[in-house]
Amino acid sequence: MLLPLFEDLPRKLLVLFLVLGLAGCTSAGGPRSGGLAIAGATIVDVVAGGLVEGKTVVVEGKKITGILGGPPPAHLRVIDGRGKFLIPGLWDMHVHLFNHNRRAGTTNEEAHFRLYTANGVTRVRDMWSVPAEIAMARQWQQKVEAGAAIGPYVYPSSSIIDGSPVFFEPGVAGSVLSVKNEAEARQAVRDMKAAGADFVKVYWTLSPEAYRAIADESRQAGLPFAGHVPFLISAFEASESGQATIEHLTGILETCSSREEELRFAEWSEAIDAAMFASFDREKCRRLFKTFASNGTWNVPTLVLHRGLALHDQPHVAKNPDLDYLAPQMVAEWSSSPQIDRAHDEKARQRFRLLLDLVADLAAAGAGLMAGTDNNNPYVVPGFALHDEMALFVEAGLSPAAALRAATIDPARFMKLDGETGSIEAGKAADIVLLDANPLEDIRNTRKIHAVLRNGTYFDRQALDTMLAEAAEIERQRDKEWLGEKPNGN
Repeated sequence: MLLPLFEDLPRKLLVLFLVLGLAGCTSAGGPRSGGLAIAGATIVDVVAGGLVEGKTVVVEGKKITGILGGPPPAHLRVIDGRGKFLIPGLWDMHVHLFNHNRRAGTTNEEAHFRLYTANGVTRVRDMWSVPAEIAMARQWQQKVEAGAAIGPYVYPSSSIIDGSPVFFEPGVAGSVLSVKNEAEARQAVRDMKAAGADFVKVYWTLSPEAYRAIADESRQAGLPFAGHVPFLISAFEASESGQATIEHLTGILETCSSREEELRFAEWSEAIDAAMFASFDREKCRRLFKTFASNGTWNVPTLVLHRGLALHDQPHVAKNPDLDYLAPQMVAEWSSSPQIDRAHDEKARQRFRLLLDLVADLAAAGAGLMAGTDNNNPYVVPGFALHDEMALFVEAGLSPAAALRAATIDPARFMKLDGETGSIEAGKAADIVLLDANPLEDIRNTRKIHAVLRNGTYFDRQALDTMLAEAAEIERQRDKEWLGEKPNGN
């Protein structure tokens, strides 16, 4: 999938060439804009979980302007949709676009925007954006909306707001706000609102005082807060405080321990960790999940992240061909990542199996679930990983329809954008993925992408393959500049 003729081009020239070349291409296999109709297709109704057959979807500009039962209007370009299944553009609700290797001074949006688009991912929630990167996201978005660049719509978070000391090592602390008390916590929220963040991200080491101040200040500012459940906070309290999303199922195993009050404030050790795991109380967990459902607390489990950490030595993870689209040096470093506890592989696998059960219990309780992946962490490949995440939802016990909702209409509902996007309906955004097979029969069919409409621009299979090749080449060129630093996704 690489392009050897670009091998000796300077990276900045290469990226400029690729961005301008792809955005401006109108030849066969390139993106096509203008009005079109997808005729004779089967629409996957993600709201009802069924199929609507034999429809013609009309796209003009950036909107779906009609869904017809008859032939397409004569003035439109016609795409033969017979035998194809149409789903809305996908959402990844936990990504890292701009901080791939922040210490090395590089970012990865050029490659990763292509990987997302080629995989039908048209909207993402960035989960670690310092103020300069919030501005970068807005600038990039303007280019995408103007048709001058390719990529998903981005919703950027604040900088991570953590306690003192911060969870990350000092080399990364410059992109983390460390707050020691209520006043600093409130100021951090105000600063992030002023910087233009769509939401505040909380993290591991926040004190209860600081966490409660963030919850209150965020409420006053009209800014949602989301992220990790801090070590010293119960997931019950996080939900009651209004935390909008819980990432990675953090805080849940600790809260679901029958010895929670005894163990939560103990200094961490392997013995304490083992005691929490051994005292897991499923009935307490079910009460917690009912609380989530009642309070509208959503979870973004990032099961694909947990899979990578637990099953790192399994061929379907370690030898996944999707890894070919990432910088080889980064993939090589994952084999020795400190996030992987090789001394306790079996314990990690037991936890992963329990997390799958928890996702099923969350769904049974009616608690909201959304698909997210957490790229830049071991064995998580942008774009491709979202399809793996949906498959893991099904492995956990959800139906394919429920898994698809978690990556389409449910994120739109969470973002209060379901009137604009999230399903294939007249008046909504022209973000559509054409599949060669029915995803309600097998969720893995979401990988069988025939074409993608992003913002009304049509990319056929040839154009998507070009995107993938360009992304791989950008990553390979970046590998030559690698400074030997480990990725710092979170």
